[in-house]
Amino acid sequence: MKPLDMKDIAIIGAFPVYNCEKTVLNVGCGRARIDFHLAIMGYQVYATDIETYETWQETTNLSFHESSILDLESFPIQKASVVIASEVLEHLKDYKTALANLLKLSNARLIMTIPSRHSFHHPSHCNFWDDQAIADFKDIKEFIELCKPYRTTISKIITKPQDAGKQFAYLIVVDKRQKLRINKR
Repeated sequence: MKPLDMKDIAIIGAFPVYNCEKTVLNVGCGRARIDFHLAIMGYQVYATDIETYETWQETTNLSFHESSILDLESFPIQKASVVIASEVLEHLKDYKTALANLLKLSNARLIMTIPSRHSFHHPSHCNFWDDQAIADFKDIKEFIELCKPYRTTISKIITKPQDAGKQFAYLIVVDKRQKLRINKR
């Protein structure tokens, strides 16, 4: 089992702490580094990705499934207390549909990470976000609008100590249990 990096620890730190089932759906789990740790912590984990990895090893409370966030019927469960999508949306041209589907799958909390600007640039990245919409960067604040009416927080996190000051990711947490009240006059 590989050690967790700072991004993984930030994701676990964003879990709901009260009145919540211990079911996790990790969309785009990759090699499942965080999933093994969550299973050891007592969560029932459903880890998914668009392809199978040879490192996937199921345990009593950890199962793996090939699924695409653009096809909800491909998922092993249709609701989870916590849904994680770490480093997923930057790969999808239709990230808004993917985000809507992630919200449908979550009962309590949706936790996402996306790289800031061109941090961790990969040839398959087709979306880039920043604090301000300039050039080819989209405004990170769009997630607040896309996730209404739920409470959404966005923060910058570093992933490894050696990345401090250079590369960041955004941690986006949507709490579906906290709906915002919109006053209409």
